[in-house]
Amino acid sequence: MVVAVPFSVLAVLVLEAVVARRGGEPGRPPLDLDTPLGPGSASSLDVVWLGDSTASGVGASDEAAALPSLVMAGLGRPVRMVVLARSGATVADVVEHQLPAVAGLRPDVVFVSVGANDVTHLTSGDDFEGWYRRLVSGLPGSADVVVLGVPDMGAIPRLAQPLRAVAGLRGDHLDDLVRDVATDSESVYVDIAGETGPIFRADPDRFFSADRYHPSDAGYRRWADAVLDGVRRSAMLGG
Repeated sequence: MVVAVPFSVLAVLVLEAVVARRGGEPGRPPLDLDTPLGPGSASSLDVVWLGDSTASGVGASDEAAALPSLVMAGLGRPVRMVVLARSGATVADVVEHQLPAVAGLRPDVVFVSVGANDVTHLTSGDDFEGWYRRLVSGLPGSADVVVLGVPDMGAIPRLAQPLRAVAGLRGDHLDDLVRDVATDSESVYVDIAGETGPIFRADPDRFFSADRYHPSDAGYRRWADAVLDGVRRSAMLGG
């Protein structure tokens, strides 16, 4: 279902989101999440993460608490990980600036976490779906693909009502498109909003970081559990 909202309301949503994203820790350098492979790793995996701030660790207290690190630790296998994700990225940014580097890395698995910025940047549903299909189709055919759905944008404390509700509706619409793309491409879809949204709404002080926009360490732990459950249910990686 397409969500129709007056343009003036959407414009305020963009402004609110910009203010919210600036409520984090200005000047803090990005986390270095790339991990070289240690010796004696015969059954290792080459993993790439694409996406936005949720895949680059914004809100986490350190590298070990970031989403990619938590997921890698939970796989139970040696992993060489490269994180190309960048805070603020839309799906078009991922296609244009992150996707070109993937082929040379020859990944066994690619994780994608993007969409929240498309909600706040007012990316249309048609454009979002088109870019997302370009992203997934452009990944190496030999790689398993795990796509994380759009998070529950209606749970974010820093977005004032009624704009929080508007963001939630737009997020739901884009999330449906992510699910469709995952089904068509036979990728693993992880329902981040459905799996974690209710607990984020119930206890925002615990599951959101100090900026009240990005997940906290506890929030990312719940996201990681959802991702790992999805990987195991799909029987990917022998799970």
